[in-house]
Amino acid sequence: MYQQFDRYEFKYPMPDRVAVGIKTLVLCYGMQPDPNAAHLPESSYTVSSLYFDSLVFGDYYEKAGGFLSRKKIRVRIYEPRLTMNTKEIWLEKKAKHDMRIAKNRILLPFEGYQTLLAGSHTAFLQQYGINPSNQKIIHSIVREQMKPHVIVRYRRAPLLGQGPADFRVTFDSAIETCFSEDLCYAPAMKNMCAGVTVMEVKFSTILPSWFKDILRRYNLERAAFSKYANAIEILSNYNPLPR
Repeated sequence: MYQQFDRYEFKYPMPDRVAVGIKTLVLCYGMQPDPNAAHLPESSYTVSSLYFDSLVFGDYYEKAGGFLSRKKIRVRIYEPRLTMNTKEIWLEKKAKHDMRIAKNRILLPFEGYQTLLAGSHTAFLQQYGINPSNQKIIHSIVREQMKPHVIVRYRRAPLLGQGPADFRVTFDSAIETCFSEDLCYAPAMKNMCAGVTVMEVKFSTILPSWFKDILRRYNLERAAFSKYANAIEILSNYNPLPR
């Protein structure tokens, strides 16, 4: 299975207590929990992402350098740890140009994930690169000889709007990270930003006027926040990257 998204994504880091107030308010405006989370405790689920980068951390430095166009490659699951029973394993390429996001992703079987981690890019390309859409992701991995470096894990509460079909707000909290090369094995995680929730606002055309009012009421300003870049910088306190 292949999926593609093209939209804007705005991020607003804030204290946990502020996020609770905003979440309560947007629910009053008719937003509803995503069906994938509605039946879960607090209408939220765990997101775990294994980020790939080149040996010289090219994607990280493009973000740190503020490049207008940049990308991230990751494998994402919706549970704390990958097992043979994991239902969804997504290989994703998230490309950003200015404020616009294009995300392409491939649903992998567990065996495909193992092939990717084994480092046999030729074998992986032969298995999954036949589809031209898949090549957008796989060619980046092969061309830059990308390897997995870090895991980022957090709790996500996703809400859907009743207006524009693609209007989505997510609240990401308890964000933690560690150096790792496999989602099956996560050593001790380090808290990335204690007491902070990152609200992500996702839409393809315009924001609803009532939501703009909420942003003004709380005096919220969009901020550049990359979970991957923040993870690298926090972990590099122990393993410094060359500048």
